[in-house]
Amino acid sequence: MFDDADVEWCGDTLIYVVGRTPAGFPYGAAVADIRRDTERHARGAGWARAKRVLRELFEREVGAVRDIGQVKKIGDGLSRDIFAAKVELADGRCDAYVVALPRPGAEAALDERTSRELRLMARVRGRRFPFRVPEMIGAFPDGDRLALVRRFAAGIELDLRAGRQPSIRPWAIVGEVAAAIHAVPGSDVVDILPGAATWRAHALDEMAAFAGLDPGEMKDAHAWALTHLPPAEPSTLLHGDLLGQNILLAIHGPNHVIDWEYARRGDPAYDLAIVTRGVKQPFQIADGLERLLDAYRARGGRDITADQVHLYELCLIARWYRVALSGHGAHPPAHELGLMRSLLRRLP
Repeated sequence: MFDDADVEWCGDTLIYVVGRTPAGFPYGAAVADIRRDTERHARGAGWARAKRVLRELFEREVGAVRDIGQVKKIGDGLSRDIFAAKVELADGRCDAYVVALPRPGAEAALDERTSRELRLMARVRGRRFPFRVPEMIGAFPDGDRLALVRRFAAGIELDLRAGRQPSIRPWAIVGEVAAAIHAVPGSDVVDILPGAATWRAHALDEMAAFAGLDPGEMKDAHAWALTHLPPAEPSTLLHGDLLGQNILLAIHGPNHVIDWEYARRGDPAYDLAIVTRGVKQPFQIADGLERLLDAYRARGGRDITADQVHLYELCLIARWYRVALSGHGAHPPAHELGLMRSLLRRLP
């Protein structure tokens, strides 16, 4: 359409030049007007929705926007599409920001999680973590749901497969991050986050995933979990989705831990089970779980056992099996049953 050679300042207005007067002065349409018109015609496109959210939120919370650069999709969350763009304000400040757009048909609970995430990040930003948490700008309506806007966090997603990122030991990074998060007592965020008061109460809540499931593997897993309940220790803060895409390795300074949408209060073993997921070789190494627990304890993590992690792995698989039965799972029910059988064979 246009390139940089077509764009010039005419007084205080940036215009697309279509011609010049006899005296050599440029004339044409204002860039802002053309871009707004393009956004109106592409209203349903993700990039256009993200751009509108950025413009209107910044104008409401910060001040006039001079320009918004190209909006690019950079990822997918569990319930949102992730876009990023540079925003230049009228006072000359310029930085990159992320817009987490709700997917069409997103459930009403997403707005509750968005509100909680904003409040949680405001609560924990002052804590001395060995990582950085997102700097939130705010939330703004996108259709009938809220979009979330934060400052862009530069970094490379942590690959949880050993050896994929030279000199990186993913279990050590996850262990350090988890230990720091779990140092926050659940009582410190009880006014913000849902969850259980104790580790045992959390385990019993998760075991509801077995209700009504008939396969023998599910009944055996439920019976094992009932005999391996964790102690009734006070709950801690949990991230709730501590996967590699939410741990960004920074080139300079501490790493970033993003996407706290599913944060809750509960048993720290749950966060580790989200990472190990019941596979035989977490991090694609034979002693992956043991290395994770060693790194976690070395960084001051809570005194949890492999069996505690296995209990939540069983519950996760039961939940995946239930979703698979509904036809919406990532794998067919037979796959989840096979995963359950494999884990049961390895349990004491």
